[in-house]
Parts: sequence; C-alpha cells; structure tokens
Amino acid sequence: MTELLIEREPNNRPNGLHQNKICFAIIFVTIAVIVTLLSFKSSYNSYLPFLPKARIDNNKTIISCSQKDYIIKNEIAIPYFSQDVGQYFSKFQCTGSENNIEEWEERLCIFYNTCYNVDTGRFHYFRTTQRKPKPIFYDSKRRMIYEFGNKDGINNFVSLASRGSAPWSPISVNEPYPSKNFTRLHDLHNLMQSTFASDNIAHGLWEDLGSISYSLDRMSITDPNLVIMHLNNIPKTPLFKTYHQYVIPALTKNPMVEFGTYVKSFHTKHVCFDRLIVGGQLSVFPKPRIKENHGREALFYNWRSKIIKYNGFDPNFVPKNHHIIITNKSVSVWTRPNSKLHRAIVNLEEVEKFIKLSYPTISVEVVEWHTIPFNKQIEKLLNTTILITPCGGVSLILPLLPNGAHAIVMDYYATVAVHGFSVGESGSMEGALLNHIAHVRKQYYQIYGKQDYEFDFPGATDAREASSIIVNMTRLQLLIDKALEEMEP
Repeated sequence: MTELLIEREPNNRPNGLHQNKICFAIIFVTIAVIVTLLSFKSSYNSYLPFLPKARIDNNKTIISCSQKDYIIKNEIAIPYFSQDVGQYFSKFQCTGSENNIEEWEERLCIFYNTCYNVDTGRFHYFRTTQRKPKPIFYDSKRRMIYEFGNKDGINNFVSLASRGSAPWSPISVNEPYPSKNFTRLHDLHNLMQSTFASDNIAHGLWEDLGSISYSLDRMSITDPNLVIMHLNNIPKTPLFKTYHQYVIPALTKNPMVEFGTYVKSFHTKHVCFDRLIVGGQLSVFPKPRIKENHGREALFYNWRSKIIKYNGFDPNFVPKNHHIIITNKSVSVWTRPNSKLHRAIVNLEEVEKFIKLSYPTISVEVVEWHTIPFNKQIEKLLNTTILITPCGGVSLILPLLPNGAHAIVMDYYATVAVHGFSVGESGSMEGALLNHIAHVRKQYYQIYGKQDYEFDFPGATDAREASSIIVNMTRLQLLIDKALEEMEP
C-alpha cells in the first residue's frame, strides 16, 4: 500500500547539504525499522487506509528525498532574497488564458504551498510579508490583479468540474505560512468534482477522470502517489465502482477520497499542500462549447494507453485475424418505461445474420457491454478489427480499439437544430471527440431520413434523444468493405 508523505512540524528549512545528510540517515533508519517490524510482526492502525501506518507526532519532521522528482527537471531555483530564507509563501503556474480572467472554465493550474483552513473552509494563498504585493494576473480589461478572493480579487479562477459547474479560487492572506497546528502533505494532490461520470461512462472516462490524466500531461508532471480528492460525496453507483476498480488505479496507487473527510482526518487546523493541481476539466463532447478537439490527440491516446496497461494488456497489441463486434445496446439508464430501446440498432438480428453470411471467414460477435467486466471489455476490444456501434455513451469504448482498427458508428437524424447540426442533417453525436481518436479509423453510418430510423416511444419528436437506427444492408456492406480494404497490408 502506498505511503503518503506528510509532516507536522514547525516551519524549518534545512539547507541542501544538511537535507541530503538527513535523507541518507532516514533511509538507513527506515531500513532498520522495517527489518525490526518484520521480525516482530508488529502492526499499526491508520486513520485512512493509505496513510502512513505509524502516526507522526507534531514535533517530528519527515523530509521527502524524492520530492523534487515530480517537477520538471532542472527548473531554475536560485536564492536571491535573504529575508525569505526559512519562509514559505504560495506560488502558482497555469496553462490557459492568462490575459482574460473570465476564461476560467478550462484553465489549469498548480498551486504550491497552499493550506486549507478547516475552520473557515477556505484555501489560503500566502503572500510574502517581507515586500509589497505583486500582481497575480494580467487581465486585458482589469489590468493587473493582486489578490484572490476579497472585494477586488479573483473569485472564479478555475473550475473543479467540466463546463464550469464548480468554480474555485483560494483567498489571499497577509500572514505567514502556518508554524503550528498544521499538516503538510508532500505528494501531488488533485481537487475535482465529477459531473456526469456517475451514470455515463463516456463522460466519466473522457471528461471527468480523463481530464486528470490530460492535466498531468499538459503540465509535464507525474506522481504515482497522486491523491485525487473528490470535492463532494463520491457517487455510489455501479459505474463508479467500475472506475475505482479499473480506471482510477491507472492514474494513481491511492484510492479516490472525499475531500471533506480527508482533510478532517488529520485533526489539525491547517492542511497544507506542497502541490495542488486544480482546473483543467475539459469539455470534449458538446458542439456549442468545442467544435473539435484539435491538438488533444496525444492526450486521448496516452490516457487510453494508461487504462489498457493498468489492466494488464499491451496498448500496442495488434490482432492478426479479423474479428467484427456488433454492439447490442439492450440497456440504458435513459430508456423510457414505455420503450424497449434507446439509441440502439432496431434490426440487430438482421444485421448479425447478414454479416455472418456475407463474410463467412470472419468471426462475428454481438456484445452487450454492460454484462462484461471492464477489463474483459478491454480484452475484447483489443482483439477487434471492426466495431459496429450505435452512437451515445456506448460508442465511447472506441478509443480502446487497437491501432488501425475501424469503427462504424451510427449517426442520428437531426429533427431539431441543436449541437451544431441543422434540421435534415446527419448528426455525428460524438464526432467532436471521435474525430481526434487518431489511431482508429471512423466510418460514420449516416442517417438520411425517416426510412433510416424509428422513434423509441410514441410521441417522441427529437431523433437525437429518442430514436434507434434501421440499418440498410447495402450501405453497411459498403462501409465494411471499405474498412477491410484499408486494413489490407
């Protein structure tokens, strides 16, 4: 189990040489302690399952010998102000708009040396008390801004959830970094809030949790001991259990924690974070917000590969034989009580029989994905050369296909002008994301009129939200043949 590096101590900073000596001493003592513990088979209780097994006294110092390994190598660090020796103050760095404070919804930042005040419920941003305040932001209209929070400061600086649904900012304080009644956490921490992940795997994988992976890549920072703090209660849905088992461990050795419970567990007034990464929760689907995901291809591919690798498979695996999978979307949380379908394939049995008859040398399988554990889904997808799937959340397993695979994804008929499509057009529901899954070739099965779909229940009028597809075999064969041609050596 991973040990979280923490310290509770007076605010003392040893010089570099002294710190190296302490590190070597700690390593020697730690080895001796481990040997002793093993010999006596001792055990300790912990206040959280992944925190250190031995409690740490307030006057005991723990120095992380590997603390700087997580930062970009050879970052400039040159002392100049002698009055700052032995003092901590907050800093931050961001990617995103640094000239328009209003463009905060997808801004990504790392804060250094910030503390959460359990009594006030606010994050404190400590400014050096030795010199006059410096600007923290350069806004085109408001000019230089000097504070977080307060009357003239910044209140919405980043969002902890996609689409700006959880604005966040620390508050600037003119006081020194705590010297008593505090806990200091060395490992990288992330504060976030899920939006749609509890009941939609597409948003969970590629927005809420995916954004954590993207943020680490964008800031060139890694920490296998990352602690993901969920701002409010962690949903208890079956889908979230899947994330806990198969997805979150691809990001960190530690389980996700609920922020409120976590900070209170230390029983100190201040819980201080050496490095806190916030924001960067990207919206990757909605057309009104983002028409395409230009430049994000590597982020998506790296995240896909992390998930596959954690679950014991080779992200670079390529099958040697053709295998076609047809998705049977038999269950959806959005299915109406008076309907059996929701964004499904109406004539699924006909499609299966046609493909087996037309391509007798290729293995064909119809899959109900919700009946299969997620790691087995990955295994099936890695052995698939052609995936045929309706649109909607179920299609967002597509990035887990192997390099060079093809996916035939059903469009929908636009009966309402929304999400960037006009009435009468063939709408690609997840096109904004799927167009940038570069290792998979997409064939969009377009919908041209009423002959290509039927509504899922009587009285429905929006084909995007409430229709299933009637597949035309001639057109389907055209797309399958195209895929087979393009996979020729």
